[in-house]
Amino acid sequence: MKFIKFDELSSTNDYLRRKLDAEEYDVIIAKKQTNGRGKRGRVWISNEGSALFSFTVEYKEELLNRITIFSSYIVYMVLKNFLNESNKDRLKFKWPNDIYYENKKICGILCEKVRNNIIIGIGININNTDFGIFKDKSISLFEITGNFEDVDEIIKDIVILFKEKIKTLNKDWEGIISLFNLNNYLKDKNIKIKIDGNFEEKMYKVSRIERNGKISILGKGDLNEKEFESIEFEIFQ
Repeated sequence: MKFIKFDELSSTNDYLRRKLDAEEYDVIIAKKQTNGRGKRGRVWISNEGSALFSFTVEYKEELLNRITIFSSYIVYMVLKNFLNESNKDRLKFKWPNDIYYENKKICGILCEKVRNNIIIGIGININNTDFGIFKDKSISLFEITGNFEDVDEIIKDIVILFKEKIKTLNKDWEGIISLFNLNNYLKDKNIKIKIDGNFEEKMYKVSRIERNGKISILGKGDLNEKEFESIEFEIFQ
């Protein structure tokens, strides 16, 4: 395991895409990203003070539907260590690839299959406080606790825990999904889904995340739930 640091990259994921000789668990870290990406190409504001890093694991078919949720679980477990008993329950999973504190995003994850590897890209707001146009939708660990943290140590803790826990992923999966559902930001939220490029007028309510990693939703007036592996949606309070 090597930690390779840069002052600035377009994207740590993009760097690993081009680095054909990267070893499994070589960690690429950037103080700043100029072209950080999230799910479906969304922009990730990447200022200094945040944890911006990517690493690879060997591709295995059984990982594809689990790797993003598993990565979220690892980050969640590490971040919880910095919270006290009065606010730990405010940290939530937002399917499929974000972690929220109350109603604000603290972490985003982007997993991509590239050749014989899966790249895990993680961005966490640690000490940064400038979120630009996303200031009302984002939060950092510093804003929650009032404490500056060692970003490199947090990255190290996450990768070490990831490497340890992935060995027992199959055995632990049911427990991970249970934890995800107990702390599911979307639980009982009203959403509208996008079909063929347009949002439907129909309102759905989020039921749960299934053990296959899919989201189950129930439409207003429907008797049967629908499952989606990937879907674009908007939340309506």
